[in-house]
Amino acid sequence: MNFADKTKLTQLENQKLAIKEMIRLVYSTSRFEDNKATIRETETIILGSDVYGLSTRDMKIIRQLQSAVELIIRNSKPYSLAVSHAINGLVAEGESVAWGMLRTGKVKIGGTDYIPMIPVYDQVVADLTEIMMTDQSATWKALKVMLYIMHSQLYWDGNKRTALLSANYILTQNGAGLLIIDDEHMTAFYRLLNGYYNTGRGETLMNWLYETCIVTDRALNTKKESFN
Repeated sequence: MNFADKTKLTQLENQKLAIKEMIRLVYSTSRFEDNKATIRETETIILGSDVYGLSTRDMKIIRQLQSAVELIIRNSKPYSLAVSHAINGLVAEGESVAWGMLRTGKVKIGGTDYIPMIPVYDQVVADLTEIMMTDQSATWKALKVMLYIMHSQLYWDGNKRTALLSANYILTQNGAGLLIIDDEHMTAFYRLLNGYYNTGRGETLMNWLYETCIVTDRALNTKKESFN
């Protein structure tokens, strides 16, 4: 399948897109933790207020994800493992054995028979470097990195959040849009993700993410096309 970038923005334009879509991105990513905040409550928390009746943990998850998205918006360094470490350090702080660091023990993924190997730093760096050095689109690289982090379970906790936001970091750096899994797509996402865990074959999930979850700034693209 051809994973050509669906949009061609400057880095600044893509950062503005991330600001515009921050509430939607934070809300959708929080669903990985079964967060109870609605999208309107998510907006309230992002704007700096507490939400009556919502647990302290749910509000903390939203604020941590907000900080991670702000990291994506403000950072201009090329993607590396250090970026995913920084993202995980923000989204998993206080929740895991050690956040922002590679997992050092065994884990099991619920609902599957798949048991990921304990990650080895040098191998992880080599694997991610190989992905990023390939002659492929930014979208392909972002999806590959996302699948790699989830399948390898690099961290004690927050792997899906870290994987999705790492993908968004790569997309934003390269002006290729955003990746957002909306509520109506979560069931399909988990079904395909479990298939990926069980078989180790991620093509179907990767194709689905590309076709379903890439967000572009359509208004800006239309404006650019009118000048060409």
